[in-house]
Amino acid sequence: MNYLFDRMLFADIDAAASGANAVIAAVSGKSIRVMCYTVVAAADVTITWKSGSTAISGAMDLPAKGGTAPASPLGMMQTAEGAALNLTLNGAVQVSGHVGYILI
Repeated sequence: MNYLFDRMLFADIDAAASGANAVIAAVSGKSIRVMCYTVVAAADVTITWKSGSTAISGAMDLPAKGGTAPASPLGMMQTAEGAALNLTLNGAVQVSGHVGYILI
C-alpha cells in the first residue's frame, strides 16, 4: 500500500453562510495538509481557504453551477498547527464538495 493513501482522510464540504464555514475541525498538535478538493457553487461566489482566520489561498471566483477539482501528491495548502480548515464565502451561496487531507 502507498503510505500517503494509507493516511488519507476525507471530509464533506457543505457551506452556505457568508463568511467562514468550518470544513475540518482543528486537531491539537497537528496541521491539516489538503491533498485534493472538489467544490461546486450553486450561484456566483468567491471562496477563500483559511487556516483558522488566516488565508492560505487566494480568492477564487466560482460561477453559478461551476467548480474546480485540483489535486497534488505533494499537497495544495496546509493549516498552521492546531488550526481549523475553513472555507470563506463572500455571500450566502451553497458550495458543496469534498476534501482529501492528511494530518501532519
